[in-house]
Amino acid sequence: MTALVTGATGFIGRALCLRLAAAGTPVRALVRDPARAGDLAATPGVELVRGDLRDAAALGALVSG
Repeated sequence: MTALVTGATGFIGRALCLRLAAAGTPVRALVRDPARAGDLAATPGVELVRGDLRDAAALGALVSG
C-alpha cells in the first residue's frame, strides 16, 4: 500500500512523509513547489508529485497506480 500525503512541504506533512518512509511505507507526496521539498526528494521511498489540490491533473497523477 502507498500512502498519499498532501501538504508534504508543511511541518506536519513533511514529518509524516519521513516517518512513513522510515517505516518502509512507500509515499506519494503532493507538493506545490518541489524546490521546498529537497529533503523529501532525496528520501528513499518518497515520490513527489507536483501540483495543488485544485489541480485535477495533479490529483490524477497522485492517485494513479
